[in-house]
Amino acid sequence: MYDYQVQLEDGSAGIASSTSPESPPYGVGDEVEYTSTTNQYGTKLRIKKAGGFQSGGRKQSPEVEKRITNSWALGCAVNIMGNCDPNVSYTEYLKQASDLARALIQTRDLL
Repeated sequence: MYDYQVQLEDGSAGIASSTSPESPPYGVGDEVEYTSTTNQYGTKLRIKKAGGFQSGGRKQSPEVEKRITNSWALGCAVNIMGNCDPNVSYTEYLKQASDLARALIQTRDLL
């Protein structure tokens, strides 16, 4: 980790760390969020670009979020349905699993 002395617009100052030796992942004028901890060694700032403290980490693109949701729903559907019955074609099994996955997503969205 590389330490930087940082002065924020609101008057807060302290040491912030970054994995980059060149510069932190934010610059002068960027909107940031931070937490501050003071101890016998000084003030330590944890700084992220605005919106960076969301639970779950980074915000995904809508396409990636959709794929994650679809994978979750299809996995749940297959777990609910169990193994494919030997008397049912894989095509029919996948259609049933897809229908159930859509129903799971709709139910989740109504909560």
